[in-house]
Amino acid sequence: MKPDYKLVAKAKYIHATADLASELWHEVYKRYYPAKQLDTLVEELQSADAIEEDIDNDVNYFLVVLGGKTIGYFAWKMENTSLHLMHLYLKPEYRGKALGRDIVLSCERLARGEGKGRVWCTVHAKALPVQQFFKALRYRNLKPAEQETGTVPRDELVFEHTLG
Repeated sequence: MKPDYKLVAKAKYIHATADLASELWHEVYKRYYPAKQLDTLVEELQSADAIEEDIDNDVNYFLVVLGGKTIGYFAWKMENTSLHLMHLYLKPEYRGKALGRDIVLSCERLARGEGKGRVWCTVHAKALPVQQFFKALRYRNLKPAEQETGTVPRDELVFEHTLG
């Protein structure tokens, strides 16, 4: 069964995405950040207000729905020469089932169709399974990511795939 990708545009979907983001970020990042810092990160980057601001700045958020159940979300933004994959999170029981790979490949097809030369994302420096996931898709680690504005320092690496 293939999942559906539901564009997040209406307020109820923005709130559903923020709730899901909070759940997934707390699960994924609890080993990298103290609880208070993690709460701050989620509030700054994935609260309903932050998601709405992203959408106002041309970020496209999608809920991943499989068999009527919301199992994850992803977000991307078209830039001058690239597609920036900003978020890709699936519930733990849906990881390792090629769903993330299919999302990344669909983003690559979209970028090619828009005439973009690359897809890039950032990955936490200690998230080795996520780094392996992107390496398996022929992404390469370019450099440490520049620190984004915000109150919590984030240790991230830039991964990039040049589109042929």
